[in-house]
Amino acid sequence: MGYTKDIGLRDFYKYYKETAIKKNRSYVDYKTYSKILKEFNLEVRTKIIYNSETLTLPFKLGKLFIHKFQNTFTEDNKRNWRVNYKLSKEQNMIIYHGSMYGYKWKWSKVHCGVKGKRYYSFKPCRTASRLIADAVNNKQLDFYN
Repeated sequence: MGYTKDIGLRDFYKYYKETAIKKNRSYVDYKTYSKILKEFNLEVRTKIIYNSETLTLPFKLGKLFIHKFQNTFTEDNKRNWRVNYKLSKEQNMIIYHGSMYGYKWKWSKVHCGVKGKRYYSFKPCRTASRLIADAVNNKQLDFYN
């Protein structure tokens, strides 16, 4: 048995609808379900990014938060450094610049009680990742996780 299937919104809706039918409960249409889920996700994203909160997922699925890490500047990863061309031209040598810290979304699965948890991953959309930079640069927020 492999762990390669990606699951999306349509799969969630299908499961929701099947469960509601089995339990003889009413259910909403796909458009309404999608709207509710998207608004919930936007609210969670806002709280995590702009309020520096940690989301504890139900059913022992771990935690979701913004992780602050220290960038390493060594000769091995020199190709990833940014060059400051203005200062380099003035001083006739290559001057590199960068931030001491980086920020990224992290799903902590340390206390996660799921079999095969190493095969699961969390990849936020590009907008969510770019909002971290906006929060750090413009709002002067700092994350300590």
